[in-house]
Parts: sequence; C-alpha cells; structure tokens
Amino acid sequence: MKLRYYHTKVPNFGDDLNAKLWPHFAPDLFDDSTTEAFVGIGTIIGFPCAPQTKLNVFSSGAGNDPLSRWSGLDVTYWCVRGPLSARHLGLTPDIAISDGAVITPLAEGFPRKRVSERGVLVIPHWESLNDPSWNEIARLTGFELLDPRGSPESVIGRIAEARCVLTESLHGAILADTYGVEWAAFATTGNFQISKWLDWAMSCGHKLSVTIVPPPTAQGILKYGRPGAPFGDTIGITEGAAMEEMRRRTSEPKPPRLQDRAKGWIKQTGVMSRFLNMSPERTAQALIDLSSRLTTPSRESTVKTLQERMLDRLEQLRRSAR
Repeated sequence: MKLRYYHTKVPNFGDDLNAKLWPHFAPDLFDDSTTEAFVGIGTIIGFPCAPQTKLNVFSSGAGNDPLSRWSGLDVTYWCVRGPLSARHLGLTPDIAISDGAVITPLAEGFPRKRVSERGVLVIPHWESLNDPSWNEIARLTGFELLDPRGSPESVIGRIAEARCVLTESLHGAILADTYGVEWAAFATTGNFQISKWLDWAMSCGHKLSVTIVPPPTAQGILKYGRPGAPFGDTIGITEGAAMEEMRRRTSEPKPPRLQDRAKGWIKQTGVMSRFLNMSPERTAQALIDLSSRLTTPSRESTVKTLQERMLDRLEQLRRSAR
C-alpha cells in the first residue's frame, strides 16, 4: 500500500515523521500501490487520496476536511488520534489510541529517552514563522527558537534535550510529552485548531489549557484573524467547544483563504501593529510569563501503554495485509 500524509513544499517535522516511522516499523506494508493507501499521522481524515480508493487509517485525526470527500471509498479505521475523532466518526472507543508520534522513541534515528534538561524552547506554528520577528523574540527572552520546518531527527532530538517547551505546534507538545518534558501550549492568531489539540490531549488523559500570546506584529492577525479569547488569557478547552469546531470544519467547505487580500493588508502591518499595541517585546514578556505555567507530562507508564497498544494494532494491520 502507498504511504499517504500531508506534505507540501514547506517541510513540517510532524507530517514528515510519517516517512521515518511507518517504514521502520512495518517495511513490508509499503509499495507504490495505486489502489490502496496507509493514511498516517496528521489531521487528514477526509483529505484527497486519489487514486487510491482503499484506505487504512492509522493514528490520523479528523478536523480539517469534509468527511464527504471519502464517500464511496473503502475505509478501514485501525486507530485514530483520540476520542474526539472516534466520536465524530461514530467509531467504538477502542479505536482511539493516540497520535502515531508516540512511538518515536522506539524508532531508529531518534533518542530512546530524554537525554538532558537544557534550555527553554519556543516552537511557533510553522506558518507563524512567516513573521520575521521571532528571532528578536528569542533574543529578548533568552529562550531558544526551534523551527518546526527542520528535519524530524533534528527537531525531536532537540526537544528530548529541553528543560521545557513552549509550543504553538501540536507535535511540539506531543513529542515533549512523549519524552517527559514539561510543556505549555500558546496561540498567537486564529490559526490554532482546538479540536485537534484536545483530541490528542484526551488520548493521554490531559486537560488542555491554551494561553493567548500577542503576536509580535499584526501580520498573522491580518491573515488568520484573532484568537478566540483576549491576549493574555489562559483558557481551558472544553469537549463541547472542540466538538463544535470539528463538526464545523468537517461538514462545511472551507471558506476562501484571505491570501490575496492579505497581500495588500500586509503593507499596513506596521500601522496595525501599533494600533493593536503589538511588538516583539510584548510577545517576549508573555512567553517569559508562560514559562512558569507548565503542563506536567504524561507518566512513563501511560506513554508505554499507548506505545504497546499502537504497535499491537499495527501488527494486526500487517497480518491482515499478508
């Protein structure tokens, strides 16, 4: 079967992890089939999979694409990212395991365990890094900026050495949690999907709080809109709010992106930033404050149980494909 996951010209270590993990654990599964696919890590349930018509979903999540896109396809859900995806798809609770990245420490080329406690990492969403101010924020905080567009090996290797991780990237939190590193979630714009975050968090038994951090300029706000709460607030994400977002995003066509209009608006970023009182200094202070409000990572026994369940389910898939 063909390995399918989301990838574009811009790399993203969480998506690119697919090509490292699944061929390692199940090399006999994969070929260039034009009829059958293995759908892996990512919020990709419902994403375009042509020409393959037989899909094996493994640790994926719902939340980005209309489910109607897979109507008429032969879809087997071996496991999904979390209980919200399972509930939304009408699956039994045992199909919810976790994000596939939880087995990363067991794969060749990645740390087996946390190797040190060095430094505070800041991991913005990869699209937030289109704003060039993040290097200045790192300088002001004394924290280390970790670019999620790096290779899975380099990004995850650094996470496994960190004292703590402040992250707008979901897989920044997932890998920190897997390696026993304290973490905190933050959002700077409306480009933050609460449903996928809570879906994963619930798979580990976590409650989820997100701190709304003011972005350094208005560039991201003009493109993606403001977050759903005032800057500076820390909000607890409820199942009801997450399920409503998931239903909305998977049942309605996505609205047109504002890229074309944003190109003109970006010229006004400086004016808007001053109007909204945005600056690298304000972002830096918010992150410094956030570094004292961290989430305790999952217990080692919890991670081990999730890893065992996922590998057992993968073996079931392998046996069925023989």
